[in-house]
Amino acid sequence: METHDIDELLERYLHLLHEYTRLRDQLNNLQAGMYQNIARANFAAERGMRFGPDYYDERMQAIRRATIATSGDQGVPIFTVTSGDTNTESTSSSEASRESEKGAIVEEGAQNVNQGEENEADSAAQKVKRKDPLRWFGLLTPMALRQAQAQSIDAVEHIIPKLISVNAQMAQIEIEVRRARKKRAKAEAAAKKEQEVSVSTEITA
Repeated sequence: METHDIDELLERYLHLLHEYTRLRDQLNNLQAGMYQNIARANFAAERGMRFGPDYYDERMQAIRRATIATSGDQGVPIFTVTSGDTNTESTSSSEASRESEKGAIVEEGAQNVNQGEENEADSAAQKVKRKDPLRWFGLLTPMALRQAQAQSIDAVEHIIPKLISVNAQMAQIEIEVRRARKKRAKAEAAAKKEQEVSVSTEITA
């Protein structure tokens, strides 16, 4: 690999470093704003009420999932975060199968079946609503707490995946630069050895 190839790799590394620094600044600003909004919410909260780990629901489940994909021949990982819940999909599919089974019931129990389906739909809607962490702190949550949630979602869904992906690309370029420098050093050593051999043969001749 020639010298200009290494220079191209270093130039690309500097661009990624600039992007990494920019994303870290955005993450720091989001985290600072998130903690400030949580502090405002606690300051304006009712007596004896505090928004923190003490009020977390122990049945908490993840509503966002991380996926890792590879790009290019070198297999550099790309991280993405998507919102969704596999439990909700499985619950909806099971409910659909139950509804199809209930459709085969005789006409005498049609009213009872309709009432049961309505109750199941209401319970499913309540389950979806309960997945929002703000529901753990009541219905009338302060605006500062909602802003803190929006900032944390922005950080988890956008900033952190990009930050990790850029970090992985930088690590891959560092490996390529080290390999290129080793190849160049070996080539220079071989060329120098050939030159010394040619000089020695000329002297002996």
